[in-house]
Amino acid sequence: MQMIGTSQQTRRNREEVKKLSRTRQNVVIVGEVGVGKGHLAEAIHLDSKDAKKPCVRLNIATTDPTHLRKLVELAIEKGEFHNPISPDHGNFKLVDGTTLIMEDLDRAGLAAQKAVCDFLAYCRKKRWELRLIMLVQAPVAQSAKSGSVLPCILDETRKWETVKVTPLRDRPEDIPDLVEYFVKQITGELGMEDMVIDSNAIGVLVRQEWKENVQELKRMVERSIVLSRDKDVFKLPAGIVNEQAELSRILDRIEAGTDFALDNSMEIIEKGILLRTLEKFGFNQSKAARFLKITEDTLRYRMRRLGIPTARKG
Repeated sequence: MQMIGTSQQTRRNREEVKKLSRTRQNVVIVGEVGVGKGHLAEAIHLDSKDAKKPCVRLNIATTDPTHLRKLVELAIEKGEFHNPISPDHGNFKLVDGTTLIMEDLDRAGLAAQKAVCDFLAYCRKKRWELRLIMLVQAPVAQSAKSGSVLPCILDETRKWETVKVTPLRDRPEDIPDLVEYFVKQITGELGMEDMVIDSNAIGVLVRQEWKENVQELKRMVERSIVLSRDKDVFKLPAGIVNEQAELSRILDRIEAGTDFALDNSMEIIEKGILLRTLEKFGFNQSKAARFLKITEDTLRYRMRRLGIPTARKG
């Protein structure tokens, strides 16, 4: 499975995947929501000699604790795992080479964690040749200290390998490659032709904070493609950044002699100005037009062109 990006952190993760895929070592993958922990876990499985063996992702936080306890008891008693999403389908024997990816354990209740802890202890004593991968937002030792994870989970995972996935905001070098990958993937799914990527869009995306990491970036790319008026060029909808930041960026690029798409930048700045003016006058278009010294017809035309609503939302 491909891991996208050229940053030092992503190159390190690729090396870790390569090393772990040669063994059946259990792994804890640590990282924020949306950072790509599941993608990395699947990469470890798919790059291994066990790629054709069973692999299932189980979200501990969203599985009913009573149901989870029954799954654990069945696994211990019969060596079978029943998929909690569709109990009548996707069940498999816990054969050598099976990979079980356990998500969001540090967000699960203590009853669910106790069931997992019992399962981990049984696997260790039974010496099953399984691959267990746990996805968490914070290191297990830290969560155990704060009380959000049971101490027995820490005890069972002490000898596991730990892989850390860095937030997207700390590896902006990966964003151009990720955008290119998502544009190709999404346009392919929509049956669209390849799109040329506007360099201005990349510059804007690199400067975003991305609190939800790669998942948020993908949603933004998808939204931009679906809403785009130009089906040949990937651009961002006007207004994704404020006009002050865009103006600062334009001046920096002019000073550096770097090219940029003027029309797209002007749309962002114009939309910001119009929105601020409309907000100032409670979306009264007559007052806003007089303040801007333009006609109401001109204001309405510009609002339609920039996708500005005719009334304040909420």
